[in-house]
Amino acid sequence: MDRGLYLASVFLITIGLLGVWLGAFAGVSESFIEMTPPSLAVFLLGLFLLPIALFKGGPPTADAYVPIAFLFVLGFLLIGWGFMFGGEGETVILGTQEMYLVMTEYAFNYTNPDIAVYQNYLIRVTLDNKGEVQHSFMVLGVSEDSGYIDPDQVYTVEFVINQDPGVYEYLCTVPGHREAGMYGTWIIQEPPENATATGE
Repeated sequence: MDRGLYLASVFLITIGLLGVWLGAFAGVSESFIEMTPPSLAVFLLGLFLLPIALFKGGPPTADAYVPIAFLFVLGFLLIGWGFMFGGEGETVILGTQEMYLVMTEYAFNYTNPDIAVYQNYLIRVTLDNKGEVQHSFMVLGVSEDSGYIDPDQVYTVEFVINQDPGVYEYLCTVPGHREAGMYGTWIIQEPPENATATGE
């Protein structure tokens, strides 16, 4: 057994395995996702060199199989962890959009205007209830319900647009208010070509 080549192949397999896991399963950031192809190449190179190292110059010793068994166990654990707890990773925020909505009976900004936002943007909505009853705000399939906002109360909600581009609906969730006309069109657009991550 060529011990130097053996240690090198085990090292390559370990580094490659960790890189593939971080990119494909943990998905912790775009940089790790970009690491997946080269990490896979390193992993495969280690697998290719391992049998050459084991059988070069004679049969391998029994202790040579201990790190290999450890790597197999580690691989199964990492892959299992990835399937159970891994996700698509955090959304990279490309910018911030702020808007001010007046709530009255029964409309947002008096006319329920179409609202266009960008995918992967942080949306900050200031809600000003100038009506005489409670109102609320929610974008179906996009944001959580703001909860009831009392008259003369100003409330701000924030959420990140990580849904696919398309047409959605914003509305007041107080019973009867949507039926009275308090809803509008929420349009998610592709982000601008020059948008870059803000780090928020």
